[in-house]
Amino acid sequence: MFTKTAHPPWHGRYVTLDGMRGIAAMAVALFHFNISQAPHGYVAVDFFFALSGFVLCTSYLPRWQAGMRAGDFMTKRLVRLYPLFLVGIALTTTVGLVRHYTGSDASLKLSTIAVSTVFNALMLPSPLTGTLFPLNVPAWSLFYELIANLVMIAALFRLPRLALVAVCIASAWWFAPAVVDNGSGNIGAIWSEWSLALARTLYSFCAGMLIAKMRQPAHRPATLGGLICLAAIAAMLLADPQWIGVPYYDLACTLVLSPLLVWFGSRVEPSRKLAPAAWFVGEVSFALYAVHWALIEPMRYFKDDLQYDEVLMAFVFLGACLATAWFCVRWIDVPARTLMSDMLRRRKEARLFAGTDRSTDG
Repeated sequence: MFTKTAHPPWHGRYVTLDGMRGIAAMAVALFHFNISQAPHGYVAVDFFFALSGFVLCTSYLPRWQAGMRAGDFMTKRLVRLYPLFLVGIALTTTVGLVRHYTGSDASLKLSTIAVSTVFNALMLPSPLTGTLFPLNVPAWSLFYELIANLVMIAALFRLPRLALVAVCIASAWWFAPAVVDNGSGNIGAIWSEWSLALARTLYSFCAGMLIAKMRQPAHRPATLGGLICLAAIAAMLLADPQWIGVPYYDLACTLVLSPLLVWFGSRVEPSRKLAPAAWFVGEVSFALYAVHWALIEPMRYFKDDLQYDEVLMAFVFLGACLATAWFCVRWIDVPARTLMSDMLRRRKEARLFAGTDRSTDG
């Protein structure tokens, strides 16, 4: 992969955050596959939002201050998100059609599947179902990620720290009582929860931005802290504490623990031996999140119908998710993003050339 004199692919990255993102993605997948094995896996979404707020603010706030336009920012975000998002929709729709025709799931009419797929493929919720993305349910958070990106470039970048704190407080005020009423923080996948999903997204997103606006260390040492962060995110998502109610544990994870883990994880790195694995799971984490729903029902056949050992099938399922995600990144996402970026660059150069040409003629 790299020579002794070349930098490894994780050089200059937040490797601890990469590893935490990968573990969080696997926890979400495991929650969907077998809830009992990752009972709070869904709060990984709050960690994702906080991490996204931190990373995007760190990367793009200086560019926005230097004059980057909203359209250019959103185009870059679409280039980053859309290829794997579309792969996830294609795979889950294929599985949904197979299940429909085999009679294992006839809950959706073919017309509903067709219309929903068209809207979902455009990164828009289905207008025909209560669930925003009926064939790839986890995609709801990617839709709100895109909304948060738009709000960030249009408004949040303009706000001072105190205003971001106010957004966090208002969002928590709106979201927290609903979590208690709902009995958990697993909120956002259906139309009727749109305002709560938006509040959930904005709280964590703004918390991540506030962390990015703190003074960053000049050097992130490779210490035991990196390993502690990786273990902590796994413990937070896999634990099922009985001494605290589910909604209160979820709120603690959303409002306190997830931002705290982003803050700590952005200041330490794992050991050199652990870095390759942390980088790898982070590299495939988005692909894993985008496609894992398509693998659930085929794998559940072995667990539920053939009664294979649950622990064994959990490892097989996660292994299949990682392998599929790696394939999608290597052979679909990277080539597609390269192609899209090249096309956009050529169009921009053509516009600049045309503008220069007109001014010269004038």
